[in-house]
Amino acid sequence: MADEEMAAEERGLLAGVRVVDSTDERGELCGRLLADLGADVVKAEPPGGVAARALPPRAPDGTSLRFAVRNTNKRSVTVGPGGVDLDRLLAGADVWLTNEPPERDLTARHPHLVVTAVTDFGLTGPYRDRVATDDVLVAMGGLLFRSGTPDRPPLLPPGALGRDAGSVMAAFATLAALWQRRATGRGQHLDVSNLESVAQISDWSLPNWAAAAEAGRPYVQNRAGSGLVYPLYPCADGHVRLVVLSPRQWRALRAWLGEPEVVRDDSFDQLFARMAIQEDILDPLYIELFSRYPAAELAAEAQRRGIVMTPVTKPADVLTTPHFAERGTFVTAEAARGVTGAVASGYFEVDGERAGYRHRAPDPGEHTAAVAAAPWPARDPVAGASGATGAGEAPMPSRPFAGLKVLDFGHGGVGVEAGRLLADYGADVVKVESSTYPDFIRKVMGSDTSPSFASSNRGKRSFGVNVKDERGRELVLRLVAWADVVIENNSTGTMADLGLDYERLAEVNPGVVMVSSQLMGARGPWKDWIGYGPSTRPAGGMTYLWNFPDGGPPPGAAVIHPDHLVGRLVAVGALAGLLARDRRGGRGAHVEVAQVETVVGLLADLFLKESLEPGSVGPEGNARPWAAPWGVYPCAGRPGDPDDLAGDRWCVVTVRHDDDWRALRRALGDPEWARRPELDTATGRIAARAELDERLAAWTRERTDLEVTEVLQAVGVPAGYMAYPEDMTTDPHYRARGFPLDVDQPGVGPLVLEGPAFAASGMPAPEGRPSPRLGEHTREICRDVLGLDDATVDALVAAGTLEEPAREETQL
Repeated sequence: MADEEMAAEERGLLAGVRVVDSTDERGELCGRLLADLGADVVKAEPPGGVAARALPPRAPDGTSLRFAVRNTNKRSVTVGPGGVDLDRLLAGADVWLTNEPPERDLTARHPHLVVTAVTDFGLTGPYRDRVATDDVLVAMGGLLFRSGTPDRPPLLPPGALGRDAGSVMAAFATLAALWQRRATGRGQHLDVSNLESVAQISDWSLPNWAAAAEAGRPYVQNRAGSGLVYPLYPCADGHVRLVVLSPRQWRALRAWLGEPEVVRDDSFDQLFARMAIQEDILDPLYIELFSRYPAAELAAEAQRRGIVMTPVTKPADVLTTPHFAERGTFVTAEAARGVTGAVASGYFEVDGERAGYRHRAPDPGEHTAAVAAAPWPARDPVAGASGATGAGEAPMPSRPFAGLKVLDFGHGGVGVEAGRLLADYGADVVKVESSTYPDFIRKVMGSDTSPSFASSNRGKRSFGVNVKDERGRELVLRLVAWADVVIENNSTGTMADLGLDYERLAEVNPGVVMVSSQLMGARGPWKDWIGYGPSTRPAGGMTYLWNFPDGGPPPGAAVIHPDHLVGRLVAVGALAGLLARDRRGGRGAHVEVAQVETVVGLLADLFLKESLEPGSVGPEGNARPWAAPWGVYPCAGRPGDPDDLAGDRWCVVTVRHDDDWRALRRALGDPEWARRPELDTATGRIAARAELDERLAAWTRERTDLEVTEVLQAVGVPAGYMAYPEDMTTDPHYRARGFPLDVDQPGVGPLVLEGPAFAASGMPAPEGRPSPRLGEHTREICRDVLGLDDATVDALVAAGTLEEPAREETQL
């Protein structure tokens, strides 16, 4: 390791944390995230390396680019005979990342060790032994049923979203366990489910379905492309995404259209009024205006006018976009030995510096001799930890963040999700808000609390305050002095304009960890662009790739990805900053996560391939170029399904290799057409893809999605049904894992929320707690934290500095 790389690692927030990474495909991004933040991550591999080293996409020389971008910044050792002894390696480690249940005596030998097992379905439950691919997880995790349009099959997203979502959750769980170990002195076992990690980011489908069911309304769950809220429009040289939610945005767009008489009525300030005329009146107006501009110029002009718009960008254009160039989103570097190209540089910035790529992914066993010559000293944190229970006595499960204090300035689906995760595991999370600048998700349904808001803000307290008021800002700064963490995802410059930027917060509380997440990042030509999660996908290249390969416009998906996943990365950044405080002399940190760079990072292997072979990366639809049959296949409706879209049933079937093909043949009854010798190889099956898809679809149409899943899983073929929200509430595996979380939300009623994505031996499962009313805890916080008496609070409420619910509402 070069001197400058070692220095960067030592400066990292997780410097000194030692990780043994035994994962193979499942969980590898987790180790990469920890390494980016400064941990010493050693990839423990069998002779010749893990199987993931062969995964596509590949470089021209056959090197796995998927493996390369998820294993940079790691070292590699061979374990077993002739290599490093795994048990000795674990004795000096803090974390072991694995895909297997730990041996029973592991805790006894290494009580300090955090063991994070990342599997597709978890270590318990009826599906624990099933096999999966990323696409199976996306289908069963509730991210597929809203993707695409009704005239075509549901459309799988590009990349490896299923396993990457699990990796991000595994990083959060691992850091939570390390934080808890500071108090208990003990490690623990973490059981991370990729399936439930995907289900956690399924855009609040569970609470919204539950609210509709409770009210007797149908839950709209059809594939409507990008939908009326996040539509795509053609322009002179491609497409753009337009999102118009607020009256201010609409009036700016109306002025650009030339104030047409047909839409000048003030009633069209409301989103639902515009949706009623969108197809017949608005769309023709938009298309005529947008046809005059190329996408990049059109989006820039819209943003200048305060209108949310982003261009649909191709991979080649992403690599040369000035915004990404100025931010250093990509570095030209060696991703693996002999493979140099555009490498996505990482997800985090810490105190203004990129915490990302330092060195290439290692060769198999490359560092075996070095690690054997200088092994990690054995860890023994048990004796020195505060509150330690002793080496022979495991502590009772406890919430790892009990006593942790968080100020949540988040809105939408990023900062609020980070705060929610911390609240789920015991933190006191105070949501800072006001009726003049509310979290727009709170008000999206026209009331004080929406089902989406209830999910992302459960278990928090609400502090109603006008931060633009000088006295209100003073009170917030006093809360900053009390807090450990501040989370915000406001538009670039908003916190500075309020006098609440990191420099000011650090003056008040040098130990505070601030995590910021802006749409395009806080610097670069696009830094002032406004938007929402769906705005980042076009700009980051994902929307272009999320398409069928026939050249038509991207059909879109009415989901807000990557908001939920960015929220989890924000939580990872917060925990890394907290873990670094003692080593940094009590000093906190400012961690930044640009939302668009999460999109780029998750597609890093595809961008790297495009840089190596220009023009090689494009939309794949539901097929995969390296295997067949592979796709989304129609199924019969389930018994009792009504004759509506809930009866629109599909199943993902993925044949990875020859063994899967032989197993599929057995499941189909080994028909004569499948016995042709040319189908015994991947090359032959790929050549016959269209025929195989037709044959398989004929078989699946005669069976329900559950029957197809069960028959194919029984022979070891990765298959999974496309889950709707109601399926997730009744699925026996989800229920056995405790995923559906019931809560009675005041103002909304009974809801089903997304439950945990991991189980832990040292942490209880999150409780179903309601979200707060706006200002519900203002008086309580003023009294208990700020030391204000009721008379002072009354005066501040009367002056509009503070807010709380009306007294009669408070007494309900």
